[in-house]
Amino acid sequence: MPTTLQQQPRQVIRWAAFGLGISIALIVLKFAAYAITGSAAMLSDALESGINVFTSGFALFAVWLSAQPKDANHPYGHGKIEYVAAAIEGVLVAAAGIGVLLVAVRRLVEPQALERLDVGLILTFLVAWIALIAGTLLVRAGRAHESPTLEADGVHIRADAFTSFGAFVSTLLVHWTGLVWIDAAAAMALGAVLVVSGIRVLRRSVGGLMDEAVPGLLDQIGEVLVEVREPGIIAPHAVKVHRLGQAIHIDLHLVLPRFWSLERAHDVSHRAEDALRDAFGTSSEVMLVYEPCTERSCSYCDLAECPIRSTTFVARLPWTGERIARRHRPAPIADSSGD
Repeated sequence: MPTTLQQQPRQVIRWAAFGLGISIALIVLKFAAYAITGSAAMLSDALESGINVFTSGFALFAVWLSAQPKDANHPYGHGKIEYVAAAIEGVLVAAAGIGVLLVAVRRLVEPQALERLDVGLILTFLVAWIALIAGTLLVRAGRAHESPTLEADGVHIRADAFTSFGAFVSTLLVHWTGLVWIDAAAAMALGAVLVVSGIRVLRRSVGGLMDEAVPGLLDQIGEVLVEVREPGIIAPHAVKVHRLGQAIHIDLHLVLPRFWSLERAHDVSHRAEDALRDAFGTSSEVMLVYEPCTERSCSYCDLAECPIRSTTFVARLPWTGERIARRHRPAPIADSSGD
């Protein structure tokens, strides 16, 4: 995680600019390879890179906008734009795949002779390795900075590498065998790969827009809260997470002894909030509500000096992701599995 709120957006913007530069370089090399050879597989590869330039440019805009501070019209910031950008990228990748399939079918029906395959092979092999390395770096950067836009751009460019390797292999086979139909068949396979990749990116981005639950993230929140757990902190519950691009917003309820002063409860909530921000980045937000315990909380409460205890303490509740996401209704420890 970046150490400051100011550093993370700048790093993400630099990575997005890197992705745009790579996309421009790739499309130049690919159209050069197609112009030299006339290969349908290479044309499909070049068309897909044309989409890359547009989506990488939009990705750069999206991460810049996402980094802008909150304002009166956007109290939760602008992070959701990243999911919009990723969704657009997924749609365009799938559309490019459909276009490639149409070109491939036409070439299969009307084969076309290929030329100067040796030069085309060299260019395609070079493009494939550039795209693979750049795409992998962008995916890693996107995951490290919690940026769905960067990750989607990296997935797109890495898919570009696979289509380039496919174009290289198919062109090499045509060069060795003289069977022109191999070029069209390879283009069909590459088009199908693009359609599947686009649908997967779209699926993830829609999940982010819809605030789809992430069980692993809830488990991480539970682990962070366990680290600040102390006698009297009975149960976090009703935890909800809203993903905001590079940041997250956490809604959290915390059950505390009802005789604690407001000042003490406030101090506990601040420590929990600080621990969550340390774990998930300073740009993340925590909305914490504390609630008073009830008599049925006693069996879970490990506070030794409790003037209102009505039941003997039995055991602490486990703070797993599954449990903290549910509404807490204290019950006898024997029935805790059904909470």
